[in-house]
Parts: sequence; C-alpha cells; structure tokens
Amino acid sequence: MATNSPNPLPFAEPPYLRGLPSPYYTASHLAFQKKARAFIYENLSRHALDYERDGIVPQHVFDTFAKNNMLIPNLPSPLPVQWLKRLGIHDILGVKVEEWDYLHTGIYLDEVHSLFPL
Repeated sequence: MATNSPNPLPFAEPPYLRGLPSPYYTASHLAFQKKARAFIYENLSRHALDYERDGIVPQHVFDTFAKNNMLIPNLPSPLPVQWLKRLGIHDILGVKVEEWDYLHTGIYLDEVHSLFPL
C-alpha cells in the first residue's frame, strides 16, 4: 500500500484504479485517491504499528490531519460548505469542498481502512 500504483492482485483495488471505465468516478476522484493514499501512508500508515504498540497516536498526527483538512472527510456528506468556507476551509487535498461527494468520502474511508489489510 506504499505506492500509488494499483495492487497486481485481482480485485485488491477498485476497478477504476486499474484503468477500467467508470460512470461514477471522475478525474477528481482519481486525483484525490492518489493524494489521500500518499498522505495517509506518509502521516499514519508507516507508523501505525508503533502507535498500536505504544497504545496512543501522538498529538502531532492529529495536528497534521487537521492542518491538511483531512479530518473533514469524517463529517457526514454532504459537507456544510458555507460553514466550512466561513472557517477558511476551501479544499481537501485539492478537492473543493463544494465538489466533495459521497465517492470522495468512500475513497477516504477505503484508504484509511487499508492500513492493515487482512
């Protein structure tokens, strides 16, 4: 999971990551997936076993996610766009908050939950 390239195992990745056409996923979704995978790997996945062993996730991880608006995807969709803009939050890893949809949320969840594949 350390790279942005699709896993070569069949059905290990969603079909859109293997280049198959999709009526649902757009270029925005694919770009977000690549950025989210890299961000989550860099800031969470590579150290996740240490955090598990220590029994705590350090505050700097939370601060990094907050600074990069990566806590926003945990809000239920649709996002409260006007409220977020008043707070100065205009995008999540390059996706404008007004363009955020359920598929972006699904991609975020898929990347976060792929920390420890079974």
